[in-house]
Amino acid sequence: PISETLVYATPLVAAGLGVAVAFRAGLFNIGGTGQIVAGAAAAGWVGFAVDLPPVLHVIVALVAGILGAAVWAGIVGILKARTGAHEVILTIMLNYIALRLFDYLLTTPVLQQPGTVNPISPPVAGDAMFPSIVGRLHWGFVVMLLAVIAIWWLFAKSNLGFKIRAVGLSPSAARTAGINVGIIYVVTFAIAGGLMGIAGSAQILGTERTLTGGIAGSIGFDAITVALLGRSKPFGVLAAGILFGALR
Repeated sequence: PISETLVYATPLVAAGLGVAVAFRAGLFNIGGTGQIVAGAAAAGWVGFAVDLPPVLHVIVALVAGILGAAVWAGIVGILKARTGAHEVILTIMLNYIALRLFDYLLTTPVLQQPGTVNPISPPVAGDAMFPSIVGRLHWGFVVMLLAVIAIWWLFAKSNLGFKIRAVGLSPSAARTAGINVGIIYVVTFAIAGGLMGIAGSAQILGTERTLTGGIAGSIGFDAITVALLGRSKPFGVLAAGILFGALR
């Protein structure tokens, strides 16, 4: 039961961090589902379509998942910075686009398993999967813990974290102080998306192994509750995610 709790908690905490980072900048990221799907699709494709040596394969797949989700979320930041469009509307729209595009790709040779008419991908290669720690608990849990520490350092020690918090408190005051608010919006959404990519990568490289239409499940929306319960603080999100993992 303890290891299963941590298996469920791993993507929840990573996605919760993605919501929490946006909250700290005064942004509402409800595009977790689309970002998780983008990350899982990128990581899964590298996992089954690219031939790489062991160890390197899982690292490249994880990086692909992080970058795929970061780019997808970065679209929201760019549109908000350039046009002023509200991020809630943008993320909802991009959720639909990501899900429908993903469903389509699962019926094409890009992602669909050869020899089947079902919308399912080939299984990820064994050397692209996160190694097991105990039972179904895998090294994606360790990656998630490193992400928690990295986000704590971002807000507690870094200049970028200070700028993100400043924009979250008052965009106009931050702009007056010389902070480029538009750039902060883009960077914040890219970081948030990267964290969602860790959640998606943990799903496909650690738990599921094949891509299906339900790869994201309810993680993207559960992450909002996890972030709120954790008060958008990294270790609070970790505790909330473990609690939700236990409830699951």
